[in-house]
Amino acid sequence: MALGQFMVVVDVTILNIALPSLAADLEADMPELEWALIAYSLTMIGLVPIFGRISDVLGRKRLYVTGLALFGLASALAAASPAIEALIAARVLQAIGGALITSNTLAILTDVFPVGERGVAMGLQSVLISGGAAIGPVLGGFLVTHFGWEAVFLVNLPVGAASALLATKVLPSLKSGRAREPLDWPGAALLLGGLFGTLMGLTRAPEWGWADPRTLGAFGVGLPLLALFAWRQRRATHPLVKPSLMTIRPFVAGQVAGLFATMVLVSMVFLLPFYWQALRGLSAQRAGLLMLPVPLSLMVMAPIAGRLSDRIGARGLTSVGLVGGAAAAFLIGQVDERTAVVDVLWRLALFGLSLGMFLAPNNNATMSAAPAADRGVASGLLALFRFTGQVLGIAFAGTLFLHAAGHADSTEILTAEGIRASADVSGMTADFVVGYRTVCLAVVPIALVGAALSFSRGAHPEAGR
Repeated sequence: MALGQFMVVVDVTILNIALPSLAADLEADMPELEWALIAYSLTMIGLVPIFGRISDVLGRKRLYVTGLALFGLASALAAASPAIEALIAARVLQAIGGALITSNTLAILTDVFPVGERGVAMGLQSVLISGGAAIGPVLGGFLVTHFGWEAVFLVNLPVGAASALLATKVLPSLKSGRAREPLDWPGAALLLGGLFGTLMGLTRAPEWGWADPRTLGAFGVGLPLLALFAWRQRRATHPLVKPSLMTIRPFVAGQVAGLFATMVLVSMVFLLPFYWQALRGLSAQRAGLLMLPVPLSLMVMAPIAGRLSDRIGARGLTSVGLVGGAAAAFLIGQVDERTAVVDVLWRLALFGLSLGMFLAPNNNATMSAAPAADRGVASGLLALFRFTGQVLGIAFAGTLFLHAAGHADSTEILTAEGIRASADVSGMTADFVVGYRTVCLAVVPIALVGAALSFSRGAHPEAGR
């Protein structure tokens, strides 16, 4: 189970380091690169809660193995993509497979392991997921430098095949015996359509213009569909998102704080490869190594903070973690192309430690705040909010960067070659620093709002005093 989830996590972080190469090879601009990431997360948002319910009826093992096969097929198609549009389509197919894998992983572990061993199994899985986030940039940098960006997708083929073989032989046939119930397909369609329209407006507005009819049309479709989704969930017999959970203050505060924290994390990580490769002219391999402080420090802190939250509660840890994340983002915003590498790295390590202090305690407290009978739905909501934060973070960072840098055409400023080929190299470099710094500073209030929400959750008898 951990091997399959490890592959999905690695595929997210490994692609970040390949973005500059994709920009150059496929002649993709910033909004198109954003959609190579957003299409994946957006599809996961709508499908994870649906697949979680389907697995209760059809069996988790069957859907899990199907997800591995789809993920492998989509990876091969992504590697063969001749244009950015084909790559985005392959990423959507990857997300369908990833949703089948992600929605079944925790459920299978819960079914297979008894209560006395379940925590150990899930703890091991958490460490491997964090390890995947750490390995992704390094492995991606090596593959891109020596084999090209296609290799970041092809590496999934042997991993996926091994995972599918093991799952087929090792996993028992898993069915919950749960009665068949109708799925909220209209609700899922409203959610996907609303997010697609809204995020299309956000990511394409720098190119189209904020007052352009296409931008206004995207928002005009997306926002009403999201409002209709919220309205339907309050009235549907079997809603996609259970409304009763939204009356539990610790649960809601944890979910929304998690969304803001994910926005903060993704906004910073999304632009980091461009800082190392475009601004400082480093290779993808070296850039991957220099990105390690964030996932490694997060991997070290998360299990410590998670265990500590069982003793002292999550309220203080999560709040302090996001305040520390705000401080670290401010400090990262002070770097430029002349900053010593070690001065950049300790700032990144502080950022990772701070977010690690938030993530595990927040997940623990949020899930514990949900009634035992609703924890399956709560788990789906946790994934939905996390993926939504990823999508919003990418759109936010990309849009704000281009606006602050003053480059509607992002192809030049995204690569070292483009910057060096400019007639005004110093001006182009200064523009990049302004854009990067603006995003870092804009992240600060987002993190502080998340900290305030974390503190407002109050105490909960199981998860946090």
